[in-house]
Amino acid sequence: VGKAVASEAADKGPGSASHISAIRSIAQHNQLGSLGIKGNKTRTVGGSHNPPPDAASAEYFAFLRQQQDLSKSHTRIDEAIQQLEQYRQERQSEVLKLRRSCVELLKDVEENSDWKLRSKYDIQQLIKDCNLSLQPTELSSDEQPELAGVDAVADSLESLKSKYNKALQYAPYKLTVDQALRRLSLLKNTLQDGNSDYTALSRVSDTLLVQFGANCELPTLEGLIQTNEETIDTCTSKVEDMRAKREAAVADGEVHIAEKLCYDIIDQYESLLDQVIIKSSTLAGAGNENEVMDQVRKEYHNAVPPVLEQQRTRQGKLRNRCEEDIKKMIALREKVEEVEAATAVKVQSEREASDKVLVANGERIQTVFVKMAELEQELEQLERERHREIQKRLSEKDKDEHRKAEYAKFCSTLEVHLTPLERTIKNADLMAHACDVFEELINSGFTEIGDDLHERGKLLKDVKLESHKEHVEVFRAVLLELGEIIYRKERMIEELDKKIQQAHVQQELLAETFNPNARKFGEMKKSLLASRDELEEDVEELKKRAEVALTRFRPTEIALNEAGVSFIHPVTEQEHHTTAMRAKMIEFKAMVAGHNKGSSALMDGIEQLQGELAAARTEIDSANADTTGMVSRAIPMIRASNKVRLGADN
Repeated sequence: VGKAVASEAADKGPGSASHISAIRSIAQHNQLGSLGIKGNKTRTVGGSHNPPPDAASAEYFAFLRQQQDLSKSHTRIDEAIQQLEQYRQERQSEVLKLRRSCVELLKDVEENSDWKLRSKYDIQQLIKDCNLSLQPTELSSDEQPELAGVDAVADSLESLKSKYNKALQYAPYKLTVDQALRRLSLLKNTLQDGNSDYTALSRVSDTLLVQFGANCELPTLEGLIQTNEETIDTCTSKVEDMRAKREAAVADGEVHIAEKLCYDIIDQYESLLDQVIIKSSTLAGAGNENEVMDQVRKEYHNAVPPVLEQQRTRQGKLRNRCEEDIKKMIALREKVEEVEAATAVKVQSEREASDKVLVANGERIQTVFVKMAELEQELEQLERERHREIQKRLSEKDKDEHRKAEYAKFCSTLEVHLTPLERTIKNADLMAHACDVFEELINSGFTEIGDDLHERGKLLKDVKLESHKEHVEVFRAVLLELGEIIYRKERMIEELDKKIQQAHVQQELLAETFNPNARKFGEMKKSLLASRDELEEDVEELKKRAEVALTRFRPTEIALNEAGVSFIHPVTEQEHHTTAMRAKMIEFKAMVAGHNKGSSALMDGIEQLQGELAAARTEIDSANADTTGMVSRAIPMIRASNKVRLGADN
């Protein structure tokens, strides 16, 4: 039985379950054989019954057979034991060899750490673990920055510069546009490091670019009134020429020519007055347009800070949330690193303890090999213990590698998520910097526009005031000319009234005696009456023309009074001029009547009156100093102002 079991165990190999079971069967069979047990029956080996001397009983023969069987069994047990010892020695060397191989395999397994295990840990799990506030979609992506809006602003400025570079209206903005282009170029180089879309921010400057273009499209003040000024200069030259001709005609006694020249002078003055009023109206319209442009500029400028502040606030909140998320991630990483360090120490200590266990296990295996015959079960138990320990080591190694993989994945995931957070912070800073640059650019542009509109409005007011002064001077000249002609016409009417009265008296005297010459005086009276009617019509027409000029002068009078410009009203001055002419005529009549200076109270009174009139004339000229010599001064004033402004800008 022992041989059969040992042979079967040897065929199945050492260390197997069949091998261990075979060893147990041999040991049990040997123990039963030593006790004399066979099957379910027990026989006593030490005693025997004496058979009768003359015969052998059946039990005896049975005893002998059993004795032979026992001897055979003992022999077989000895052989089985010898075979077991030989088998143990052979398998012991094999077991030691396998143990050394297992030690080397365990060492290779523990030294190999690049398992490249896949982990389910991702950014969403990191957000959940860290309680992060920002999702990956809210962070800046690793893309090229969108700078088309900044390029569009620069292109618009370049377009304005190329289109209006030689225009006078562009001069106040030249330095601002050049600085803006340089700032945008530097800003673009700075924003190349970011990843944000700056299109919306660039659109904030659209109103500035529109107003730049609108201001550059405004006509120059010189261009507005150039035609009027040329017409005024022409009319002034003609008036001076006609006055010289009228003085020559009066000196030569050509009164009809002088009268016609008076009407021509009045026509020229009225044309001059029309041009002055048209120029004032044009300047007033330009002033209103300038005020509208300034109001639009204020509205555009006031609308920019809220937009930029909103952008800054949003980027600031995003930056703060990113920083909070980074703090949470760093805090979690510190905790994980602490746990990882503690776990690594624990694994190392357990490994060292396991090494001690394996060493002790080897020592005990040597003892087991010495006592193999009695300690097969202990050998099996130790082998199982070793096997469990190895399995535990393998399981721990598996767990350790999984833990390292999870830790590496956690670190890589954290680094991956940390990059967009830092990139978002960087882009938030760049966006804030871009907001500052655009705010400075826009504020500078709108301020420059406001200053230019303010200077233009101020120049418009000054030029308009000068135009009103010019209106006063022209209106004064027109009114004086009209007053003088009306005075002369009225004097002619008075003379005609006297002639008509004389002709009427002569006609009545001659008609009383039926003198045929009465008809001649009647025809003379009719002719004089017709001439008187024509003169009255001329006077009425001249007075209407003076009334129209006076009506058109009232807005200028109001504007000058509001501006605090002192002047004597041309109506008062005309009345003074008429009084002076009357005094002069009285003096001539007195001289014709025989009154001489110094010998007549009438002449003394006339001289006193003329002195008073001369003093009044001096006071009038002094009061009218601010409104005299104002004709054709608008364009030189505009050119001087533009020269000063351009010189300051350069």
